[in-house]
Amino acid sequence: MIVKPYAQTLYMEALISLNKRLKKNHPKYLTLREDLNRNIAGDIGEEAVMSFLQKVKLPYKFFAFHNISLFGESLFQMDILIITQYYAMIFEVKNIQGEIEFKSHPYQLSRTLSTGVRNSFDSPEIQLQEYIYQLNVIFKAGGFSIPIYGAVVFPFSSSYIKTPPSETTVLFRNEIKSYLRKLKTHDSPLSLEVLDSLKKFILNKTTNYKPFPLAQHFAINPDDIIKGVECTICNLVGMKKVARHWICPKCRNISTNAHTKTIKEYFLIYKDSISNTECRQFLNLNNMYEANRILKNANLIKTGKYKDAKYKMEFIK
Repeated sequence: MIVKPYAQTLYMEALISLNKRLKKNHPKYLTLREDLNRNIAGDIGEEAVMSFLQKVKLPYKFFAFHNISLFGESLFQMDILIITQYYAMIFEVKNIQGEIEFKSHPYQLSRTLSTGVRNSFDSPEIQLQEYIYQLNVIFKAGGFSIPIYGAVVFPFSSSYIKTPPSETTVLFRNEIKSYLRKLKTHDSPLSLEVLDSLKKFILNKTTNYKPFPLAQHFAINPDDIIKGVECTICNLVGMKKVARHWICPKCRNISTNAHTKTIKEYFLIYKDSISNTECRQFLNLNNMYEANRILKNANLIKTGKYKDAKYKMEFIK
């Protein structure tokens, strides 16, 4: 059963917004673009694995979670977590094309493309070891005792595993079902009732990775971020306010609420609070009363009064 289905993270949403609004000649633009492409590939792989798990049937009850972030000795994020009466399983999904080699001493994953280009990545083996350790800490603190396993999953056959790891399980997506069925289920550490309690425990402990605003997280000057309201049709950043509407000078699209997404992007990438003046500057507005109306209707948390009023957004996703 899928308890926490695949969903795009707020971090991905923020990263997309930052890449869109960062000036192209910024020294960090190419690095952020590469980071975005890696995250997009990762999301595609995780979505594919979660879609596969929706069709999996096992001879026992299981719960699957996508993108679980927990705090043990530190904050850590698991791509996919499965819990059963018999074990917990962590899947670290790697959507990496090309010829893959797992190396040790030091641990590293390298990829060679058909063009001959070679890239190196952090070892998913070390990631899994850390996740298993931290999850054990959390389970013990909650009074749950259950074996925890881990596997690196490649979702697509465009990955060719030339040198597999010697100690870590590596699977392709279509191997997941048979692999899970082979795991030991002779003894049942948890009753079904306790398994349900563990599911609730994980959901209650789940937190979100929120390094917002990203300009601060990546040490980017906010002045290097492009301001303006994005068109809901052609994505031009620079809609104009006309009476009660926003109008796009490029495609002539008219919208009454195009500013809603832009306000959210402000908090994700620009600053963690907004005043009437800052609202007018970021949305390219001239009317302080219009800015006040927008802020009041944006479901924000207000502090202060009159000219000292500031607003914040609470992210719950």
